[in-house]
Amino acid sequence: MSEPAEYFLETPGGRFRVLEWPGSEPPVLWLHGLTAVAESWAPTIRRLRPARHGFALDQRGHGQSTPEVPDPRAIALARDAVAVTDALGLDRPHLVGHSMGARIAIIAAARFPATFRSAAIVDIGPESWRQNWVDTVAALERMSDRLPPGEVERIVSRRSFEPEVAAAFRARFATQPDGSHRALGSREAMKEIVRTQRSRSYWREWERISIPLLLVRGGASSEVRTHIASRMRDRNPRARYVELPGCEHNIPLLDPAGLAATLSAFWQSIE
Repeated sequence: MSEPAEYFLETPGGRFRVLEWPGSEPPVLWLHGLTAVAESWAPTIRRLRPARHGFALDQRGHGQSTPEVPDPRAIALARDAVAVTDALGLDRPHLVGHSMGARIAIIAAARFPATFRSAAIVDIGPESWRQNWVDTVAALERMSDRLPPGEVERIVSRRSFEPEVAAAFRARFATQPDGSHRALGSREAMKEIVRTQRSRSYWREWERISIPLLLVRGGASSEVRTHIASRMRDRNPRARYVELPGCEHNIPLLDPAGLAATLSAFWQSIE
């Protein structure tokens, strides 16, 4: 599959970096998780059979998109997704979100059902969860905004990343003139996003989703607890449920082949 085209979109809410992969219609809009960038979807997109016309963006406060997050609520980021869809001229794309992006997809699917053809929610729940955001904020505070020269490659080597995973990791940094690596996005914005969004319940929105809906959970994920997954199925029985055995939370990087096969089957069944 060819490399994606990269460009920037100006919307009323800000400037967004977009990667576009060629493929068949209808198109797909991909929303990454907290701290991630558009490249996080590349391993999954490259395994889709048949290939899909896909658009992945750096979300607000992340990557090379607008760093300002004047409103960290999920509805505000959902409006960003709609604005990008409109700016791209997409005709009811499928919507796929992982983690934070999946929370945004829940809101977008519930509030803007005419904009999207379907929604795939990858490993997130709609519940409020204080300990989750406390732990996440603490982890973000431990992260350095700048790594010394060569450190990115040392991390890639030490963790034995697959080439596609390594590319997604490198895309989170900008190399500086002195050889150091600056983390892209705003850590403060990310902290405010997770603090705000995880302090609120989205069960009402989950129940309202009427477009075709897929819930994908990692079988070993601690992000979507078993009782929450069961409750999600009960409270929106229209949702199809797929569990990827043994997979932890970061499904797009840990099991892109399983995720791609699951998404392809879901889309084919509703088209």
